Amino acid sequence: MVGMKGIHRIGLLVLSIVLLCLGSPNRWIHWFPGALLGIAILFLVIWQMPFWAKVRYSFGVWFLFCLFLFLPDLTSVKVLGVREIIGGILIAPVLPIFYLAATVLSLEFTKKCPLGIRPLAMATVWTALDGWLGLIWFPIPFHWGSLLYDWPLGIQIADLSGIWGVTFFAVLVNASLASLVVGFLQGLRGIRWVSGILISFTVAVVGYGSVQLWHYDRPSESLIQVGTVQPMAWFETEDRSWTYREQRYKDLLKLSQQGVAQGAELIIWPEGALRAKLVNTPLEPYLLNQLKPILSPSGSWITGAAEPDPRYSQLSEPEQKLNNAALLYDATGQLQDRFGKQWLFPFFETQRYIPSVAGYQPMRGSAAWGVMICLESVLPSPSRQLVKNGAQVLIAISDDSWFGNSHWPKLHGILSVFRAIENRRSFIFVNNTGGNLIVDPSGRIQQQGEIFQRDVVVGQVVARDEITLFNQVGEGWILLALSSGLAWSWMQYGSLRRSHSG
Repeated sequence: MVGMKGIHRIGLLVLSIVLLCLGSPNRWIHWFPGALLGIAILFLVIWQMPFWAKVRYSFGVWFLFCLFLFLPDLTSVKVLGVREIIGGILIAPVLPIFYLAATVLSLEFTKKCPLGIRPLAMATVWTALDGWLGLIWFPIPFHWGSLLYDWPLGIQIADLSGIWGVTFFAVLVNASLASLVVGFLQGLRGIRWVSGILISFTVAVVGYGSVQLWHYDRPSESLIQVGTVQPMAWFETEDRSWTYREQRYKDLLKLSQQGVAQGAELIIWPEGALRAKLVNTPLEPYLLNQLKPILSPSGSWITGAAEPDPRYSQLSEPEQKLNNAALLYDATGQLQDRFGKQWLFPFFETQRYIPSVAGYQPMRGSAAWGVMICLESVLPSPSRQLVKNGAQVLIAISDDSWFGNSHWPKLHGILSVFRAIENRRSFIFVNNTGGNLIVDPSGRIQQQGEIFQRDVVVGQVVARDEITLFNQVGEGWILLALSSGLAWSWMQYGSLRRSHSG
């Protein structure tokens, strides 16, 4: 702001970084109000700065935030090939650049707006930029609303608008707080409008949340007990010996037995649990012969595996192409269904697998299990497609050992909260390196495992069939509305620049 001394400016930016980090989904401490306050301070500091000064200060804040949230401890990443390293180098700069662009353009594009409605325009610009990344299936979650994952009242609107509605609300609060301070200090008109819009939106969001929580928190009679295994094994290539793998399988079987002892009817192993093919291999009877006595008579088992794509299964082994797959077995050891991952992460997965073309179809067992693998759960579309095709419960199996000792497994897992609310389905997140979640259709986290700890997490899910508004209309209409607001802001910005140059 004009007249702000350098020492005050730096102090406020440091406070902004601290609040942003506290609000981020990290594995140490989370304070969701940080997500509602941290950007407001950044907006306030750079509000009237020239364009390139906005860029410099914003980049500094977001670079440190992204360093905290996304950078792994490189000593804990066991195996990375040349292609993965190149991919990481290409992706890493995008992280602070997106937040930089969202911050600066939210202010720049709305310069011509009256103070009273400027927060609405700023939230529109920010959310539209994020929404277009979601539309092209960009797998890094920039949704600012995700930081509110443990504020149940504030996130229930996701069944109407998807996670973007929550992002819009969170940015609106930040922009409104900054606008109120600027308006008060400079004696600008429109403070009452800002206050009125902020209060109205907050009341509407919290009121809707209260009604939805009352509805979805009611007890259900059709509960299914599930046990999710987190074996805590890093991705490795050095030791592929049977001795090593057998010890891992014994760990998985022991944890599965503990889960069944706690009443689990469905046991779920994560992506990468086997590090091998399973169907029609000697490994299949080895595991099933030990699992069948463990599972209840009506029980079942889901595991990740690397399976030949059905289109190439008749070819010799060197010619086969693999799917990153999930397999569903019943208590008698019969393979009931399979799912092949369709969205593959460039560089990291495309060198190992090919995408399945079977579509997002649920696996049919005791319920219609809508399974996704790894980063498919970061994207809203796969969950929507599974539910529209009949999924009654959503599941994501993942192996986040690629990201080492970082905050990523936490960030990845909490997106399950939004997939649950968007579709009003129980969501089960099962991760190799821990942090397993069982999320109710209300978005409340029912059970949660510790990150980087071997364990089995047991909880109850409910099979549901209703379709939400977001599931019906999807991202398209929301993004169209946001894009219209973005286009209007761009035209206002263009006319402002022309008037200044004239």
